[in-house]
Amino acid sequence: MNGLPDDVVAAVGRITIAAGDLELVLAWIGASQADGNAFKILAKPGEPLRAARRSIEVAAPAYRDAFLPVVEKAADLLARRHTVVHAMWVNDDPGQGWELLHYKSYVRHPADPQTLDELARQLMEIRNQLVRIVTAQINNRPAPAIT
Repeated sequence: MNGLPDDVVAAVGRITIAAGDLELVLAWIGASQADGNAFKILAKPGEPLRAARRSIEVAAPAYRDAFLPVVEKAADLLARRHTVVHAMWVNDDPGQGWELLHYKSYVRHPADPQTLDELARQLMEIRNQLVRIVTAQINNRPAPAIT
């Protein structure tokens, strides 16, 4: 990638995989109110989040209250993922290192692998929180407390 450090490329890969896992869980949640096909939902960009939001609107109040803040956090993290994956990578000054240039705002952020890995970790944590809520719902147990 024209000099882009391997650890940065690997971190972006981890973000991409974590976001894919999260979107699969969102699609699965959304499929409960659609035709039941999570993969059909997953095939449309942005649809997993939209479908999950529609599905939780009609969920039992206890589960809806558990899902809402987690799904909104997922939306925020997926937007951050979009910014990273669709950024322009620039290196105007080789001594400064690589930066992510946002394609709309032109705001620059350092391409720091630790920061990128933190985003991947957060994506997986939100995915895991959603899985815990879904598991409780399937087993007709109280929704877990989400911190």
